[in-house]
Amino acid sequence: MNENRPARATIAAVAARAGVSPSAVSHVFNGRPNVSAATEARIRAAADELHWRPNYASRKVSGRGGRSLGLVVARSGDTFERDPFFMRLIAGLTEPLAEIGWSLSLTLVRAEDEQRVYREWWSEQRVDAFLLVDVRDADPRIGHLRELGAPAVLLGSPVDDAVPAVTVQDDAAYDEVLEHLGALGHRALARVSDSPGLLHSRDRDRRFSDAAREHGMIPTILHWAPEATDPVEDILGRLGDATALLVDSEAMAAEIIAHAPELGVRIPEQLSVIAWEDSWVSTLVRPRITALDAPVEESARTAVKLLAQLVDGQPAASQVVSARRLIVRESTAPAPMTPQTADREG
Repeated sequence: MNENRPARATIAAVAARAGVSPSAVSHVFNGRPNVSAATEARIRAAADELHWRPNYASRKVSGRGGRSLGLVVARSGDTFERDPFFMRLIAGLTEPLAEIGWSLSLTLVRAEDEQRVYREWWSEQRVDAFLLVDVRDADPRIGHLRELGAPAVLLGSPVDDAVPAVTVQDDAAYDEVLEHLGALGHRALARVSDSPGLLHSRDRDRRFSDAAREHGMIPTILHWAPEATDPVEDILGRLGDATALLVDSEAMAAEIIAHAPELGVRIPEQLSVIAWEDSWVSTLVRPRITALDAPVEESARTAVKLLAQLVDGQPAASQVVSARRLIVRESTAPAPMTPQTADREG
């Protein structure tokens, strides 16, 4: 993989393609006025074709000093701020990056600007590698980074042999959640996702449904609708017979727990709630949220190790990290008594 990675374009290559001297290229990108408009257009076209930009970062030429990891997130600012996972991820990246002398370059972009940012950051030598999150089906970033020759590692299940992945072993987590709910008498369950277009969300939908059926339970998949007038009311209105929810994020779980009583649904007496992620948010609401603690910090450290290997020209293979761990709190309780259950009990 590393042997076939395209070399990063140089100013000399741009000059050769445009038929000018390297100094003329330098003049154009430094804003000097002594280059004709036609020549400038030719130079900029050559730079675009080669994905080249000047090294604005002014980093060291050799050694590890000055290296940077790029994290480009296609989310709105308010969505990013409300997701504790990203705060844990950034915190988890800080220590291993500092240990090897790297910095973190982070930006939030619109989906349509993603590829442009990757291209500019790489060609301008602002970063040495990328960490990919929120991987989508047929994700265009994979092919784009391969074309650029930029080292990359993704968080999630592997999607391409050329891009190593750091994956959380989740099989045991589904069993642990379902055994916990089954012991409490729950038989109809629902999973709530806020990102149906992402690979990991669809994978969780499938694995949740398969595991629930294996445990003799009835699964339902619900998608959070942020555009709804009241997303919590919308979810509760589509529960059907479900007496327990497995929710993708602790932020959504907290919103459900805080608002459901106002809509006439008591947590956990009438509805148990489990969050797929855990953080400080889980202990802010009452009842506190039963949640799965993911190995975010271990994932971050493993990703940094793989990226450092790639940048140094060494092979790097996908890695599986520790499983999630169920932390039982007060948001889960015995399933409510239904008329059918009461008849059987009687």
